[in-house]
Amino acid sequence: MFSRTFTTIVAIALLALGSALAEGEVKRFELVARADVLNIGQGVNFKGFTFNGTSPGPQMVVQQGDTVEITVRNEDTVAHGLSIHAANAQTSNYVGNVMPGETKVVTFTADYPGVFMYHCAPGGHGIMVHTMGGQFGMIVVEPNEPYQMEVELEREPDLKVYLVQHEVYADGRDFFDGKALYVMFNGETFRYVKDPIMARPGDYVRFYYLNVGPNLTSTFHAVGGIWDYIYYGGNPENIMRGTQSVVSGPTDSWVIDWVVPDEGPFTLVSHAFGTQAIKGAVGILQSEEGIDRPNEIRSEGPTNEIEADPKRFVDPFGLGSIDLDSPVRFRSGDHMQIQMVGNSYWPKRAEVPAGSTVTWINEDVFDFLDGELTGKHNAVTVAAEGPEPFFSPLLNHAETFSHTFDEPGTYEYICSIHPYMRAMITVYDDGTTTTRSTSSETTAEHHGH
Repeated sequence: MFSRTFTTIVAIALLALGSALAEGEVKRFELVARADVLNIGQGVNFKGFTFNGTSPGPQMVVQQGDTVEITVRNEDTVAHGLSIHAANAQTSNYVGNVMPGETKVVTFTADYPGVFMYHCAPGGHGIMVHTMGGQFGMIVVEPNEPYQMEVELEREPDLKVYLVQHEVYADGRDFFDGKALYVMFNGETFRYVKDPIMARPGDYVRFYYLNVGPNLTSTFHAVGGIWDYIYYGGNPENIMRGTQSVVSGPTDSWVIDWVVPDEGPFTLVSHAFGTQAIKGAVGILQSEEGIDRPNEIRSEGPTNEIEADPKRFVDPFGLGSIDLDSPVRFRSGDHMQIQMVGNSYWPKRAEVPAGSTVTWINEDVFDFLDGELTGKHNAVTVAAEGPEPFFSPLLNHAETFSHTFDEPGTYEYICSIHPYMRAMITVYDDGTTTTRSTSSETTAEHHGH
């Protein structure tokens, strides 16, 4: 009787232990959303959005079957949120549209192995522009079954390289048109040219490669090497071998297993030379016998001090360096139009003769919802900026607002619901000005509003 009872207790305990192991551990992470200025290399500062002060944000690595708990804390003045591609669940119900000062938590089970993107997701239009603004990162779900190369070599990788490729845009117009200003690996142009990744001949190297975009398709390649095994999405069941590159659209990812064939250097590059490599998507894997090497290269952006006197300041939503956001000078008789596009004004700096009528048009298409979630915009003078105030109503897609400027001077203005949108108009006297009353006009003709 005692033996049977003891056996039953042991069996129950083993079942409970097996169930606990199957469910995995609980892994906890915190993401703090805020606006930041970052050093992105080459003497350039970038103003955008971050998680925990870097772009890409914190790297998260969990095991298949783990319970993942992510806390999102908003320290900014606008709404943020989180989309987690590793979760087979509607996480926006829990961490979408996190308001300033608010904290929200989401919990999910990491069911599928692979390399996944996470990014800011306040909702609607804000998802796209906050991703463009730099708010994203990598989450890796390690598989319970080994990758094929581990089986064949009977060992784990000597070096793990977590690599996020992403783009920087000077303004919303270029974002719409897919004209990236810079393309980089892990937050800095030519980061691993300046500081090569060290390895040895014969090393088993694994790349966790993710293209977050948000627009461009990459072709990741090692000059002088052929990838031994590649696994689409990082899932060990999605296996191919012997390829020269991996093709990745935005959010596409791969695990790449490779044995370094010789002494280097090996150039790591997006082979889209003219649109990506030449703009910063190049690195070096330096292979030498006996060289000291790390166990891993992480995907977080660098924490370099920002440049005190940068060669260039990039602000996709506001006023960047004058070489990027150059003044556009209009003359009498010109059609003077300013676009609201990608949560920025274009051109950001306009010069018009006194007496001119300037028209704003909203080219952002997602005009549903409200606040940070919408692509509705207006134009409102900053307090005490300019000789005379002006303000428009909120404009839906393709709606316009016109204002006539009589008084020379500089007028700085913002969107009241997206206050990081900032631009200026300089009104000059061309000697032909005739005084007339200032007027404003809003139109929604032929647009169904």
